[in-house]
Amino acid sequence: MGSDVGNTTVAATSGEARGITAPDLALVWLFPRPSESAVSLRWEGPEERVIGREEGCAIRLLGSDVSRRHATLRRTGPEFGTELVDLGSRNGIHVNGCQVSAAYLKGGDVVRLGGWIGVVTDTPGVFKEIAPGLLGGAALQAALAPFGRAAASDLPIVIEGETGTGKEVVARGIHQWSGRAGPFVGVNCAALPEALAEGELFGYRRGAFTGADKASPGFFRSADRGTLLLDEVTDLPAALQAKLLRVLEEREVQPLGEARPVPIDVRVVAAGQVSLLEASRQGRFRPDLLARLDGVTVKLPPLRSRREDVPPLFSHFLAELGQGHAPAVDGDLVERLCLHDWPFNVRELLLLARRLVVLHGGESTLRALHLPDRMSGRPGPRTPTDGVQAKSSPASPPAAAASTAPAEPVELPALVTALRASSGNVARAAAMLGITRQRAYRLMDGKAIDLEGLRGQEPAPEHGQGQEPKAGGR
Repeated sequence: MGSDVGNTTVAATSGEARGITAPDLALVWLFPRPSESAVSLRWEGPEERVIGREEGCAIRLLGSDVSRRHATLRRTGPEFGTELVDLGSRNGIHVNGCQVSAAYLKGGDVVRLGGWIGVVTDTPGVFKEIAPGLLGGAALQAALAPFGRAAASDLPIVIEGETGTGKEVVARGIHQWSGRAGPFVGVNCAALPEALAEGELFGYRRGAFTGADKASPGFFRSADRGTLLLDEVTDLPAALQAKLLRVLEEREVQPLGEARPVPIDVRVVAAGQVSLLEASRQGRFRPDLLARLDGVTVKLPPLRSRREDVPPLFSHFLAELGQGHAPAVDGDLVERLCLHDWPFNVRELLLLARRLVVLHGGESTLRALHLPDRMSGRPGPRTPTDGVQAKSSPASPPAAAASTAPAEPVELPALVTALRASSGNVARAAAMLGITRQRAYRLMDGKAIDLEGLRGQEPAPEHGQGQEPKAGGR
């Protein structure tokens, strides 16, 4: 990630470790220069490890904003863990956006020493491309490990995760790993009109019903010898769930108007924001269908649980959107990115990168003042842990406050405005308003909303132009 901090280097010493695994915690430096070595918070040897720019420091961070002996890590009892203590440094230490004199570190904490910013994590590792179009660090790689082993089999797969965590991107990766010769086909079950859903999924012959002017193979036959993603599968009507169960058991579909079923060879991947098991317990999803789909189930981690991925993802998006000419970023902006809770996950991060490139791409350095207002407040729950000795700091940069829901109920006119701004992209419009896609489709149900017409309009400027960058989840 670019930086306007000059002449800074990091030197790893013998106390730093690679490949630390849970439940051990490590401090991963992300700015101004990512460090390949994670600083273990559970080490052998002396009880304290000094951080600073002096040669004798156990953890050496160089830069004019780092004191010679800036802070120390103290090993305490297992009930407290590791304590970060200020040694009277000129620029102080900050934990979760607050200047403190000491703090016990826990997973997910955002730490700032001078101009250096890091995140405490139990899964340090290399940030890389995990699958085509999918970028992430060790936490995402660990979550997807079962898919790598199951992709080449015919096991059905369930992907669970919040909006924007990359369920469709992961499904495409599974399809590529599988080596299946047919195409990848994705369908949003929440968007299927109930009266037409059966024909859309299983196909129909010409004249099978009013308006069927030509035959359609349906999504299942279109994905023959390939992979079919059933996104938001729990939104399928109960009657259609029963027919889907039969299709999966018999491996054939009965197109509307046809006398004979048609055999199919399709790998099914089901996805949803809610657990299929929980939907089954609530009576919204058939238990026997769950039993048929639940070959391998993986829950994708939200971005707030892998904060170490935020700066490299943001840097990647800036480079892609700027076609290789990304501006530098300052430390205040990086700190706020790490502190924000990202309720819409990678989709929200990508949209922010687009906004900054469009509005401020001509600047040499992107700064915290360029961020939207929602990212300018103090964090609520993300404050230092118990045992912190706080220090007032008027100059401390404010951290991000996540807003996970709109202040007032969303009505149809607001949704239409968001749809116009997003060129008819329902998922993006819903994210703008802080609602789910299902809620957006329910608002539109029975209303004359011309999505195709909106998609034909020029996109709103803040959505960027050109090809969609690779993501760690959308």
